[in-house]
Amino acid sequence: MAKAYESNEFPIPELKTLWLATGVAILIALAVLVLAVLPAEYGIDPTGVGRKLGLTALAANSSASKPQVFSCQQQLATWRDVVAISIPAHQGLEYKFKLAKEGVFKYSWTTQGVPLYFDFHGEPEGDTSGYFKSYQETTADHAAGELVAPFLGAHGWYWENKSAHPVTVLLSTQGEYQVLGLR
Repeated sequence: MAKAYESNEFPIPELKTLWLATGVAILIALAVLVLAVLPAEYGIDPTGVGRKLGLTALAANSSASKPQVFSCQQQLATWRDVVAISIPAHQGLEYKFKLAKEGVFKYSWTTQGVPLYFDFHGEPEGDTSGYFKSYQETTADHAAGELVAPFLGAHGWYWENKSAHPVTVLLSTQGEYQVLGLR
């Protein structure tokens, strides 16, 4: 027969039960950390679940009411510059470089799985007609290549984020150029 407890008495759980409950709580906390917090806050997604749930898009964009650019010199010899460009939801922006005619420009960019419409193009310096030359226009979550500039001018990307969440483009570049940045 079960023992009746008074309203101010509580049963004391066994030590084994306490250790089991503590272990389960730690496992749940670790799962939440790996599956949700790391992808949403830091863009670290070892399982891929954060990307599938759209959490990685939140990582670099927690304060993305307007475009933000963070530039840093990459330690690897492969790239000269690396920049993270935040593109707000339902908006677009351009990021450009000034290249000399026949200047070589290598690039690689990714959004970690979120597709964006983009137009990689160039505009001749001094041209007032509105002319521009598109090198690549499509929707994708990454691109890489090399451009030998056909003319002196501003060359770069227009990215458009058609999603309901901000997206970060991680752009790595190398070559003969001057960074013009957001336009």
